[in-house]
Amino acid sequence: MIEPVSARILTPEWAPTVIPAPYDSLTPAEQAQHLAENPDSFAHVAGSPPESFGHPSEHLQHATRSTQALDRLIGLGAFGSTRAPSLYVQCVEADGHTQHALLGGVRLGSHELRPHEDTQPGRVHGLAMHFTEVGRMSSPVVVTAPRLSVVAEVIEATLAAARSSTPLEPLLDTKTADGALVTLWPAVVPGGEGASVGLDGPLYIVDGHHRVAAARQAGFSHVLVACAPTDELHLGSFDRELSELDMMPRRVLDLMRARCEVTEVSDIAAARPSSPGWIGVGVAGHWFRARRHHTGPSDDASPVHNPANRLDAAFVHEFVLSEVFGVTSDSDPRLTYRPTTVAGSQVPVTILLAPVPLGAVFEVADFGGVMPPKTTYFLPKARSGVLLVRC
Repeated sequence: MIEPVSARILTPEWAPTVIPAPYDSLTPAEQAQHLAENPDSFAHVAGSPPESFGHPSEHLQHATRSTQALDRLIGLGAFGSTRAPSLYVQCVEADGHTQHALLGGVRLGSHELRPHEDTQPGRVHGLAMHFTEVGRMSSPVVVTAPRLSVVAEVIEATLAAARSSTPLEPLLDTKTADGALVTLWPAVVPGGEGASVGLDGPLYIVDGHHRVAAARQAGFSHVLVACAPTDELHLGSFDRELSELDMMPRRVLDLMRARCEVTEVSDIAAARPSSPGWIGVGVAGHWFRARRHHTGPSDDASPVHNPANRLDAAFVHEFVLSEVFGVTSDSDPRLTYRPTTVAGSQVPVTILLAPVPLGAVFEVADFGGVMPPKTTYFLPKARSGVLLVRC
């Protein structure tokens, strides 16, 4: 069940300067520059990116700064007064995609939020400290499910009301600093304002695994969610980049050919895979397409095996990164992840993956398995700072 939430809504005049770009669309240097140049950005409140969660002693410092930044924005009038419990419909247009979602609360003890990714304890602890100190959520956990007809009906009813001869006025309709369009309406719900929306079966976490785990650790009763129908979820992928290469490119190819068919291509565009089963590899300025041989336990389609093991990302982490390049830890400082929507830099090694089919996300989650880090990237990304909800 998605329940109404009491929220403070960002005021329109503050929206362009407060709503930040998603943190993973910026490099660490760009994040630091953004914070330095934008004192009113909600990025000062939203908590630090994963790279900042080093030692637990730092977590309270981060959380205290977040609370101070939020108190400052509230004091300046960036957020309106708390509204009566309500559901909301949000539209985000960014990265060439449009996504509508129903915003509300999901009780952690009464509705299953099914994950497909693992979480890092340090990051969970840091976010839990942030939630405990700030006492609110603004970054929604994006969720979906194969059958969401009731959610789609609420979204359509709200959009129809917005298009009517006496239109439902948006609470927020703004263009953010990074060019995204964000619109927020009170939801038109059967039963009237303040009614909940019932759901059958679990919800699947699309984006926000760490936020869910941190909310549980912080003792929150519910989490803020953005429930998006599957037909408006657009899947992208992360590139893997290595800052060092300690062997000749020819040696890399010899090792790759033990498990793949490898063909040299002209550039990164030709190397980028469009369907699962292929990966692209850039080595010292040369680009290759590789099709892995379907042999070995990782490719076993038997239902007793974790379906995550059949993913291209699993092959990359278990073989390409580990056996070819000697990167055996996800926290290896040589390894970074970059969304395909973000321009890359010149690095010795780049590994390209095709987007994971949404069906694979459901399959892994239903099995109770977890995908390798940064296997999924859903577009457009949910935005922080649109509304504040006490949880």
